[in-house]
Amino acid sequence: MGAYLPALLDSVSQLCLKSRKTAFEALSSQIDSVPRDKAEQPPASCPTAEKCLQDAIAAIPPDHGLGAIASAAAVRSPWEEASRGVPEFFAGGYASAKLADETPPASDDPIRMGLLLQRAEIAYPGHAHDAEEFYFILSGEAHWRIDTQEFTARPGDLIHHTPCAIHAMETADAPLLALWIWRGELAGRFWYESAPDVDCPRT
Repeated sequence: MGAYLPALLDSVSQLCLKSRKTAFEALSSQIDSVPRDKAEQPPASCPTAEKCLQDAIAAIPPDHGLGAIASAAAVRSPWEEASRGVPEFFAGGYASAKLADETPPASDDPIRMGLLLQRAEIAYPGHAHDAEEFYFILSGEAHWRIDTQEFTARPGDLIHHTPCAIHAMETADAPLLALWIWRGELAGRFWYESAPDVDCPRT
């Protein structure tokens, strides 16, 4: 890994422990086992990153536990425009950057970690996947739904999606920047709520 990823992994692990949330505390030990010596992917940009990444970074609260290291990671990330390969279900409006991926698995319980950047006033429709997922909100606000639960996600929030939980998020008048982690069935299914029988690309 490169200069920022070991520090980012360490900071995320510490934040998980401080949360005192069982699922996040368990995740912390998995993060600690991720190898720190993998090569860093070269930076890359895409239309969403060019449009709003700097605004999203500038909006990270100064007292955010991941603020400085996440900002450094965001500007050096391999951003790609995303729609899960099925634009008829979701035309776009968000970008993703994969920062750590234990492929081939480095352990019996590997993780995948990256960043999400979603443009302002964009609805990411209901979707689900076999992998368990964790979100760390860095900046922006979004109306969030997990199955029947609805709430407003704000900077500093930690959000947990159990495997196969339907979740959706719609941004307000500013872009959303978040760090995400998958664990469990990394090679499992991903599908949209509106088309549960259609398998979307896994990455």
